[in-house]
Formats: sequence, structure tokens, C-alpha cells
Amino acid sequence: MAQPQRQQRQQQQQQQPQRNRKYDLVVFGATGYTGKLTSEQVLQGTPSTLRWAIAGRSPQKLELLAHEYNRLYPDRVPVEIYIADLSEFSVERLASCTRLLISTVGPFIKYGTPVLEACAVYGTHYVDCTGEYPWVYEMIKRCHKTAKRKGAIIIPQAGFESAPIDWGTYALVKAVRDELGVGVTDVTFSVHNLKGQFSGGTVETAMTVFEHATLQELHEASQFDALSPIKGPEQPFRYPIRKDEDLGLLTSWINNSGDRSVVFRSWGLLDGGKYYGEQFTWKEYMRVTSYITAFIWMLLMNVAVIIPLISPLRWLVRKLFHPGQGEGPSEEARRTHSVEWRGVAIADEDTDTPRKAFVRVHSTIDAYTLTAVCLVQAANSILFNKNTMAAEMGGGILTPACLASPELFRLLDRAGLKIETKII
Repeated sequence: MAQPQRQQRQQQQQQQPQRNRKYDLVVFGATGYTGKLTSEQVLQGTPSTLRWAIAGRSPQKLELLAHEYNRLYPDRVPVEIYIADLSEFSVERLASCTRLLISTVGPFIKYGTPVLEACAVYGTHYVDCTGEYPWVYEMIKRCHKTAKRKGAIIIPQAGFESAPIDWGTYALVKAVRDELGVGVTDVTFSVHNLKGQFSGGTVETAMTVFEHATLQELHEASQFDALSPIKGPEQPFRYPIRKDEDLGLLTSWINNSGDRSVVFRSWGLLDGGKYYGEQFTWKEYMRVTSYITAFIWMLLMNVAVIIPLISPLRWLVRKLFHPGQGEGPSEEARRTHSVEWRGVAIADEDTDTPRKAFVRVHSTIDAYTLTAVCLVQAANSILFNKNTMAAEMGGGILTPACLASPELFRLLDRAGLKIETKII
């Protein structure tokens, strides 16, 4: 598309206030596994007056879903369908017709760039479920300033990866601030319990990231403060296996790098690191029951990082463990799934025995439904809560913690994610 035509479309959109757009919310990728779960959460967890649409490439699949949704929820404003692919013209039209876009179209490093860019350019709020922090690193460099200038609140990594951890860390810091009046010096999280299975999209994403990012890009994005707007405090060395007096026996966890990157962006965005604490350190582990199990898990985590680097091994994983794009755990299987994180923060007190805060972030719903809950409640906060930190910032590529509020935590609790803190 010629540049003058694109500029003309953007100028026409800028003359139309966001509140006058056709839709409040669009779920893009609505016929996929996570997209369907997200659409169900829209039906269950948003105002019945919401003007919304489901978007994707297949008119037939979208029409079937819309018919079913409208039949099951006759008291809501009927959901509409929107046919869209990943061409420049299509994603720009999509971004310009809605106030907020939820994208579940991954792998994001392969498919997500034009969608996020269009939302930044057209001032459209955006939420996604990526865990691909190397892609987020690149998007911040390319789109943050534009999104901030256009007033678009963009929240990547707002699903299972890495919203619960980001909200849990914020809850710990807020508890210490509110009750003790200081920041924190250290936060340790553990995946205390995780029962579940992978979807086809998750396996494909893990393999695809290493096909679209160079080793240098992966190395840069893996630095603990790579996503932070300011340089972070030096992080101490931590053993991959350790015994914590509050959390138990801990070992390496594969999501540490991705979750840590979001947490440190939150750290840097919120008062330049001063709110969390200028000596803030953070680490995520997995809880285990014995040193033998800890050692085995540590080896498995290291192997899981190496496999995607080697092309023949990627092929083998796709052959052996890939359930198929758009496929995932059955509804029956998901009923047995659950997840729980626990975290401890040490207050920044000048004493030999500083006080601590404890958080329990837990859910009896599976990781994929939890992703849908997080996406939809993040969208609710952006659309209807004008008192969030994200609203005060005015736009840009932000984090789930920038949406944190008592109202959001109440909505999450009602939908199945509980975040409980106390001073210990």
C-alpha cells in the first residue's frame, strides 16, 4: 500500500474519537483454542452492553461461533463477526474500528508485529497473551513512543505469562508500602503447584521463537532489565537449587526470564523504581519435594532451553509432542487443572531481621482459561477504569501491574484468580 494512502487513512481515523468507533472490543483469533476461551470470558465477565466482535479469517467458523454465543446470551448486545487477515490493510482497518483489541494470534514473533503496530499507530488499546519476551523487547523499541503519543495502552504478556506473577509482585510491594511505609529489597516467587497440559499453540510458539530471533537478540532480551525503561539494580547470584524458610525447597523454573522481564518493566515504569525499591531484586523458582527431584527438574529446564536451538530437535518435538494448531486440553481435562504461586518480599528496613510480606496467587481453573480471564479483566480495566496507573501514564507499551487496582483484584477474584497478601 502506498504511503500517502496509509497516511490518509490514519488522518481520517484521528479525526474520529475512540469512543465513536464501531466496537468497544474485538477478539482477534477468536476461532483458535485460546481465542474461544477468551470470547467465553467476554460473555461472562464484561457488561452486557459491550459492543464487541469476534475476528478471524474464516467467515464460516466465525458465524457458527457468533450464532452460538448469541443463542446462549440473548440478553447481551449481539456479538458481530469481523473478517480479518494479517495483511497491512486488513489489520489497520481492524485496529481503527475498535477501542480495544485482544489478540490471541500467535506465535506473536511470527504474526503479531503488524497487529501491535497498527494498534499503536491508530491509538487503539491492545492486550495479548504472548510469553515471547524477545518479541516484546523489539516491540517496545519500535512502538512504545508511538503508542504513548497516540494514547494507546498496550499490555503484552497479559495471560498466564506473565500477568499473575506481575500482579502478585505488585500486591507484595503494595502490602509492604501500605503497612510498613518502605519499599522492598528482595522478592522470591515459587510455582507452588501446576497441574495441566500444553496446547498446540504453546508448543509451536516455543519452537518458533528460536527460528525468528538471533542468538544475539535472545541474549539481549534475556537480560533481567531488558524491558525496563531504566537500568535495574545489580542482581545477586542465586543458586539454581535452594531451601527457602518460607517457600520450601526450590529449583530452576523455565518461565523465570519471561516473568522477570515484565516485573522489571513494572519496576521501572512505576516511579522510576522508587515505589518497588531502588535495591529491588527478584527471582522465580519451582517448588519441589526433594533434592533428587530438584536436580532432575534443573536438568530438564536446561534441556528445555537447549532443544529449540537445534533444528533437528525442533522437528522432533513438533512430531512427538505437537497436538496441532488450535488444539489443546479438553474441557474435561481442564477441570482437573490448577495453578498456585507463592511469593515473599523482604522489606527495605535497616535491621538484621527485616519484616516480610507473603502472597498467595492461586486458581482452580486451568492455565488457558486463566489466560482468558486475565486478558478480559485487563481489557475491562483499560476500557472502564480511568483511575489506573496505566490511565495516568496515558499510553505506551505497559505491563499488567500498571492496571492493578482494588477493583481489578475484585474482578479477578470473582472470575477465579485470587491474590492474597499478609505481613509475616
